[in-house]
Amino acid sequence: MKIGDVMRHSGASAKAIRHYEAIGLLGPIARRGAYRCYTAQDVTFVQLIRQAQAVGLSLAQLQGLRDADGSIDWPAVAQRVRVRDAAVAAEQARLAAQRARLATVLAEIEHCLQSGVACPAA
Repeated sequence: MKIGDVMRHSGASAKAIRHYEAIGLLGPIARRGAYRCYTAQDVTFVQLIRQAQAVGLSLAQLQGLRDADGSIDWPAVAQRVRVRDAAVAAEQARLAAQRARLATVLAEIEHCLQSGVACPAA
């Protein structure tokens, strides 16, 4: 199939698809004359790339997810998603702690405002 078909099936732009090829994510794409000929596996992988980017994985993290025959190494995909999930959980914990600190500061400020006491600078 041609790049227009890949675009329609995956939602990716032609520029993005060519970029994925250029950085080696898609591997070598067969050509028929001047046209690239993509496979159904290529479409599936472009869809996977877009989903992975939507959850915060970088293109560099997607390197090496295709086997020599072009199939997707799903166990490797799952591992990268697990790592990303752990990173998101850690960030959520960090943000929850920050919110708790902000709530404490805000409570102190509101207490000062309600009691008419000057708020401390620190």
